[in-house]
Amino acid sequence: MSEKKKWRGIQLNEVTLQGEVLEDPVFNGEYAFMNLETVLTQRDQNGQYTDVTQVVPLMVEPGSPQLRVVRDFIKAGRKLHVNGQFKSWVAEGVTHTVVVIGRIKLGDKPYEPDSEGAVPLPPG
Repeated sequence: MSEKKKWRGIQLNEVTLQGEVLEDPVFNGEYAFMNLETVLTQRDQNGQYTDVTQVVPLMVEPGSPQLRVVRDFIKAGRKLHVNGQFKSWVAEGVTHTVVVIGRIKLGDKPYEPDSEGAVPLPPG
């Protein structure tokens, strides 16, 4: 007789984050990696609430429709709202943790001047 699977109750692995991308995404094969800076609001030693900066590693897996969004629209400084799931694994004895992105909502991005549409300088 096969072993009966233990019922673990209701479980949910869902993450929602909003913040700013710290550096351009890095691609390794069909995976994309980036870090999102956000805040954790917590009480300090005096009992006052304060925001503590948190850097959260993000990953987009191969085959995800979000991979094209990352390639085409995300650079350092871009603000994002992401939904995903927490994932951990061990490779070469080291535990790695990321939030695997399921959905991205794009926010503000750093200003990029349009050099092609710029008015030329007058002859001097």
